[in-house]
Amino acid sequence: MNFEIIDNLFQVTVLACAVLVAVVHLFRHKDRRCLILALAYACFFMGTLYYVLHLAITGDTPRVFYVAEISWIASWFFFLSLQIMRTEGMKLCVLPVPAVCAGLIAASILIFRFMASYLVSGLFAVPVSAVAYLSLFRLQRGTAHWRTDVCFAVCTALQVGLFFVSAFMEDFTRFNLYFAVDIMLTLSLVALLILNLREVAEK
Repeated sequence: MNFEIIDNLFQVTVLACAVLVAVVHLFRHKDRRCLILALAYACFFMGTLYYVLHLAITGDTPRVFYVAEISWIASWFFFLSLQIMRTEGMKLCVLPVPAVCAGLIAASILIFRFMASYLVSGLFAVPVSAVAYLSLFRLQRGTAHWRTDVCFAVCTALQVGLFFVSAFMEDFTRFNLYFAVDIMLTLSLVALLILNLREVAEK
């Protein structure tokens, strides 16, 4: 079987479980971050599901897959809203290291046009680079729950790294570095849920 289908089925399964866990904790704790995480995982899940169904039915990678891309972008906007919520009460300012890292991420996404068009790539660059900035900003300021910020930063790095790696991969029928990075990204997204649920429990 095409390993790309296996990889995407793994991601769909894991994300579906993450949605269920987030929803259960939403009803249990009545906390906004559980709702935001459930929506973020649901969007990522739907984008990946569309992609894997297209692969399974047609056997080809879709040339244009705006449905999946818009879903993935939406999930990153939810992750951004979570980081904004976690940063409430802090005085934001421009710090050099976070700003440079966020700028490099945004520039990479736009220059190499990770998505199907420059417009969609620009929409993708906004939440990913903003999440990276807020995560590094919080880490530099030495805030509580720093492990969650490290995980957010790792997720942004893996997301961007996944697109770079894909440019050098030609065979997606076998396990390679692309799938290793994708699996690490999926597991890192789940780690975000665990870390945020710990924050909710400590409130």
